[in-house]
Amino acid sequence: MPAVKLLRWWTAVAIVGWLAVGPALGETFDISVTSRFNTQQRLPQNLRNWLQAHPNVRLKQWDGVSMPAQGARASLAMAMAANIGPDIFETDIRQAVSQGLAYPLTEWIGQDGILASGQPKRLPNGQPDLNGQIDADEAKWPGWMQIKPLYRQVVTVDGIAYALPNRGGTYVGILYSKSLLQQAGLDPTQPPRTYDEYIRWVRKLYDPAKKTFGLELTPESWAFAPWVATTGSSIVVQTRRSPTTGRDYIFNEQATDFHAPDTGEDLQNVKPVWRCNVASPECAAAVEFYHRLRWAPWILDRQTKEPVELTAEQVSAGQVVFQGRPLRFSEDQVIHGSISVTTANIMDTVKRLGRDLAMYPLWSGDMTEFENAGLDPSDMGMLPFPGRTAAQRPVLQASNSFFMIGKDVLRRGGDSAAAKKQYRDLVWEVMGGICSPEGSDEVIRRKVAAGQAKFLNPRDLHRLGFDDYIREMPPENLAMWEQIERGEILEVVEPFMGKWLQFRDFYKREAIDLVLRPSGEGFDYRSALKQLEQDANTGIMFERPPEALQPYRPKARLVVALAALLFLFFGVLIVRDQLRRVQSTAGVYRGWLPFVMLLPALCSIAVWGYYPLGRGLLMAFQDYKIVGRSPLVGLDNFISIWLDPNTWVYISTTFRFVLWSLGLAFFTPIVLALLLSEVPRFKILFRTLFFLPQMTSGLVVTLLWKEMFVGTASGTINQVLTGFLATIRLLPWLSGWLPETIKPIDWLGNPATVMACVIIPGVWAGAGIGSLIYLAALKSVPDELYEAATIDGAGILQRIRHITIPTILPLVLINFVGTFIGTFQSMGAIFLLTFGGPGKETMVMGMAIWQEAYVNLRFSLATSYAWILGSMLIAFTYLQLRILRRVDFRQAKGD
Repeated sequence: MPAVKLLRWWTAVAIVGWLAVGPALGETFDISVTSRFNTQQRLPQNLRNWLQAHPNVRLKQWDGVSMPAQGARASLAMAMAANIGPDIFETDIRQAVSQGLAYPLTEWIGQDGILASGQPKRLPNGQPDLNGQIDADEAKWPGWMQIKPLYRQVVTVDGIAYALPNRGGTYVGILYSKSLLQQAGLDPTQPPRTYDEYIRWVRKLYDPAKKTFGLELTPESWAFAPWVATTGSSIVVQTRRSPTTGRDYIFNEQATDFHAPDTGEDLQNVKPVWRCNVASPECAAAVEFYHRLRWAPWILDRQTKEPVELTAEQVSAGQVVFQGRPLRFSEDQVIHGSISVTTANIMDTVKRLGRDLAMYPLWSGDMTEFENAGLDPSDMGMLPFPGRTAAQRPVLQASNSFFMIGKDVLRRGGDSAAAKKQYRDLVWEVMGGICSPEGSDEVIRRKVAAGQAKFLNPRDLHRLGFDDYIREMPPENLAMWEQIERGEILEVVEPFMGKWLQFRDFYKREAIDLVLRPSGEGFDYRSALKQLEQDANTGIMFERPPEALQPYRPKARLVVALAALLFLFFGVLIVRDQLRRVQSTAGVYRGWLPFVMLLPALCSIAVWGYYPLGRGLLMAFQDYKIVGRSPLVGLDNFISIWLDPNTWVYISTTFRFVLWSLGLAFFTPIVLALLLSEVPRFKILFRTLFFLPQMTSGLVVTLLWKEMFVGTASGTINQVLTGFLATIRLLPWLSGWLPETIKPIDWLGNPATVMACVIIPGVWAGAGIGSLIYLAALKSVPDELYEAATIDGAGILQRIRHITIPTILPLVLINFVGTFIGTFQSMGAIFLLTFGGPGKETMVMGMAIWQEAYVNLRFSLATSYAWILGSMLIAFTYLQLRILRRVDFRQAKGD
């Protein structure tokens, strides 16, 4: 059997490694592995044996610097840039390769176009035989061909292998509770095969008494990707051009047959062009299916107990014809949507399976994995994702992680080339032991010994010689695995071409999540998908080709020249103002001592301020790579930015954010200071109360408000509104004007409310300290002016208008310009509350810069964005300096 051959090969490699490498290395080595493989837990027997034979080698957990949200990938990249990265790691393969983080496995596995003997592989016509994959005659490692063909495609980039799959992997399918399905009259041995059948199942699971749904969905992209495969299409497609006819043929990402459908020509050796495909009618149909599950209205036929979907016209008419019978219904009988949406931790949701939840999409290798969550494996099963129509096959998505060797292995192991090579071989053996199926086989054997064989994968049981246990499996479980073997269920993997791990965050935030949110019924997902596809093909997944930028370069040079003149103009104005002759310099010391005393500060500013500024300017004109050469590309980064429609969205959003912030955050302290100055009693108490939020960490304040803004009925603000409505409904003269209930407001998911919500926490926390500053300024207003104005009959508003405001106006102007500039660069609350969402509603320039740098790892574009932002603010900086020159600072006296 293939697995036995693989096991023998690994044993042989281990013996050779022990004899050839072990004795030669007397030094102790720590081989570091990232967190996907936990070195602190029980290691599989094969690794324990290997480490016992190599006492000078230790496995070490590498965690790096923790970064929040999607920035976690940047932690690894920064460590690699500093040459302190792990030996073995996992992340997006193609992003790691593009940044030079991954070490190619050519010396152990081989490569495309080179036979295992080392000779070039050629076609009959003498041309190099290159198909982008490592074939059996090219593989130096026998274990290569034992890896799933799909996984071999995933780990191979331009004919070079960079990773190995982690053991056997799992599948993403639809977990279900057999007992709840049977209670609803559904037979798990006859699963739904189409979208319509599946929706019927979901609606049959609805509990009218509790008004709860039997299916819950998560907006995560990994759970949505299989639905795209059920349409017969894929998120990424490849175009291959026939060398004979010149026609372009489109194939799915994971296609293995590349024959032209009309001519039969084999296009296997044609280099493909890859692109994102999420806006295609097929891919959009999967999002439409989610929208239908979430929002389509329906009723339950009382006679047949069958669900009946309604159109908007039928809902308005209150009548529908079903099976030849007219059905009349009232508005309160209409059920909107067929699912609920995950708002808690995924595993907390899974624990509800078999209780109030019947189905949930999740990964699972076998049903015993959820025993620790309190679930009964005998009640658990998995369904494939049904096809869009009967013409498409149901889908299961193979799920796995992939380990790579870090580029820093080239620096480790010793001073000589031979010692470094021996160290690399050790790392390869450790990675092979981690990825070897022996570890998962050991777990399977333990589960069989514990009497859990009937819940396992029959493939594994057959491979390990436990065929007698297969007939004990539940028939519905066994039927699914047999259908996979016969090809009746399509087995796919998550997209792997392009930067999928980078793109799937955008896919979730700008499409899937917005459909499932409480405010998503009217969401125009088709337009969003078109924009998302364009974004993906111009940088997020696939870079814009350099030749596409050529026509724009002359215009870009002109724009840069005008920008340089603008910089020069304001620079001259600033220098002229600073060099303008003062009235008198009599008695001023003109020696060298002040410059010596200023030198440390100037050096510090130069090192920590101007050097990064200059380095960032250079990066803006480079194709910056974290590792390796970063070639100059001229103005291409700026051209790409201005060709991207998102740039204008970011700029527009930034100005909206600034205006909202000025309206809410800037004027609030002024008004509060005026009120505090007029309050007759308890001044100290009120000042203390308003200042207290300033004593709390900004992070804590933001997370506190995030909890309050939860858009479900359990959210704090929604609960307060519901309680307030219930209270005032007790008033007889208002009860007839108020609704019975109010729907929970999705504060952070609704474009109408989200901008105010990301600003309010800062207003609440910062208004107190701002009001105290203005209170101090108010003390500089002479009391005589107020007394004279009062005698003349001026009211409080007139005194504020004609005395208070003119007096503190310089301070207001200084704060206004400073706040204006600071708000343009602010994005902390957005980062924690929305990460730029929903969609791009709060994606300000500062957030876009962070995203490009630490999510997309495109530091050149990030610095280009930063320079554009800085150019927009230079006029306001000049204005601030002009105001400061004219301000007279005085000490105020008062209580």
